[in-house]
Amino acid sequence: MTLKYYKTDRVSSLVEEFFHLTFDDSDLPFESTVLPVCYTAITFIFKNQHRFIYKKKETELSGLIVTGQFYESFQFLVEEKGHSFGMMLHPTTLYKLTKLDASKIKNKHVPLDLFSKELNDLLSPIFIEHEDNIPKLVQNLKLAILKLPSKKDSIVNKIDKLIDHIHSKEGMLNTYDLLAYVEYSQKTLENHFKKIVGLTPGKYIRLYRFVKLMRKYESNTIELKDLIHMYNYYDHSHFTRDFKHFMKQSPKDYFKSDHPFLNKYLNK
Repeated sequence: MTLKYYKTDRVSSLVEEFFHLTFDDSDLPFESTVLPVCYTAITFIFKNQHRFIYKKKETELSGLIVTGQFYESFQFLVEEKGHSFGMMLHPTTLYKLTKLDASKIKNKHVPLDLFSKELNDLLSPIFIEHEDNIPKLVQNLKLAILKLPSKKDSIVNKIDKLIDHIHSKEGMLNTYDLLAYVEYSQKTLENHFKKIVGLTPGKYIRLYRFVKLMRKYESNTIELKDLIHMYNYYDHSHFTRDFKHFMKQSPKDYFKSDHPFLNKYLNK
């Protein structure tokens, strides 16, 4: 299994990363837990098929798919050799490009044409034409994204600034802290944030904090006990509750096993 990233440069305000994922016979069958990282994604699965299992429900997908915000981990399975190419989008990008409610695909992987036929019809031919030339694919995707009308109004601008603030604090704040930066009521803020990002601000903050902790753990830069204190968990039991929620297993079970795929994309 190889996972390669490509520069976003000119579209970096909209796309967090471009990624190319390849599976050979020696990798199969492949299965891994995937921890959501607070971004939506658009991915083209070429020729083979991927399976996703979330809350015991299995979804089989190929072609161009969109992945909404997930608030819990899911299982990712591949049984045929092949490759996929995708782009991880900044939290507000899907809404900017489609003007559609991002919360409608929360915890879902769906064919892009079922969410936005317009975006699907624009992007799908680019993926198909350049399947065997990834650098050319990246170049043409950037050009297409730059030409797309992007919905950017005062509300979206405010949500972008709140997300920047959440990231700068590494998720160590709460929804009430955000209210100091906008003139909205808590309910109005939650409604706007959920529609534009896909999650409520409270859920986004909780997930982002956990992801930051896991990235630091996977990079082997600090001991777990110190990370738990650093990220304001009251005690180990508080951390364990969050861990079981997001990873669907106990920290003890997780840390005694290897997770090469999870390690690779968390430690990029």
